[in-house]
Amino acid sequence: MEKIRIGEKIRLLRRKNDVTQDQLAAYLGVTPQAVSRWESGICYPDMGTLPAIADYFSVNMDELLCYTNNQKRQREQAYLEQADRLLDSDRVVEALEVLRNAMAEMPSSDAIRLETAQVLSLYAQMVAQRAETRGGGERNAAAASSARAAVQAALGEAVSLCRHILEDSTDDRLRDETRKTLCDIYAHQLGDGIQALELADQFHSMAYSQEIIKATVLTGDVAFRQAQENLILFADNIWWHLYNLACVPDISGDRYTVGQKIAILKKGMDIFSVIFEDTPLFYADRLANSCHQLALLYLTEGDRDTALSYLERMAEYAMAFDRRPDSAIYPSVVIDQVVCQRQESADARQSKCARLLRSLSAGRAYQPLRGEPRFQAVLDRMAACAGEEKMES
Repeated sequence: MEKIRIGEKIRLLRRKNDVTQDQLAAYLGVTPQAVSRWESGICYPDMGTLPAIADYFSVNMDELLCYTNNQKRQREQAYLEQADRLLDSDRVVEALEVLRNAMAEMPSSDAIRLETAQVLSLYAQMVAQRAETRGGGERNAAAASSARAAVQAALGEAVSLCRHILEDSTDDRLRDETRKTLCDIYAHQLGDGIQALELADQFHSMAYSQEIIKATVLTGDVAFRQAQENLILFADNIWWHLYNLACVPDISGDRYTVGQKIAILKKGMDIFSVIFEDTPLFYADRLANSCHQLALLYLTEGDRDTALSYLERMAEYAMAFDRRPDSAIYPSVVIDQVVCQRQESADARQSKCARLLRSLSAGRAYQPLRGEPRFQAVLDRMAACAGEEKMES
């Protein structure tokens, strides 16, 4: 922000509305000298004061801060990227602080509000997990009570932010993502299945989605490209459902044996093989996840050799994902016209190797493999790749 431009804008708004420095100062609860210093460019208002100034003159924050639409988008992106880098290092509290500063500066930014709601959900999950590991005792009981209060406060704020976005935003895509986030919070963190189902029912039926309509109603190049893009979309969705059936207790419960879960995960990998052939590129992270879960399942069966084989495959896919190009066309006969961009793919700004390394290093399930040279080789290769990503960023 440029201090002098904000001061000039306050002076122009004050004079336009025939307001004295004393009147503005009284409304804001500051001294007239403070207002004078802002307008002279000596200093500028605190972030928390800016929304009140904007409200007083009935202007939005972008106008007060002299942002053009392009400048606003750049500022939003800078905040979001800074938060993502912190989240990649598990610095959730610091990421939340960055986003709170962003909201103070740009309270009308729905993208910032949604990201903040998602990080609040992540923060609540982190606090709850830490509370579960403390055990009993009077001191820990008090800490657990404090943790529950912190979780409820974070989730309450996240729900409030999502509700405000749904009330204010006219961006259909952003509204859909907000509903999805809110549905997830209700279903998995607040245990409110009624609210979650109500939100889920607000989405369009798959048969009436834009992807289906473009591919089945239109003709020519548009329909051709959409049909190819849909194959990727469908493959990813089928993979997700198979993965959830095998790995998410809230969905599968105890309906499958370990052997059946292994078979289900392999079917998901087969789906990707049909569509992407040997080069998954932007979806290699999905295959890394499948291999990770397969390794864990084989470990529960006592099959260390097969578990290590899948961990080695996991590392290959994770490194392929981290090293994917900025733009590429899949070398597959069924999707040879689809151009994919690195920045549009899931978790594009985070290293897959770094995330998996944290799981491998901390997970108790891998204790039987700690002394295995093959296991250490997997860790070393992914650490080297994660280091490359960090240097590039």
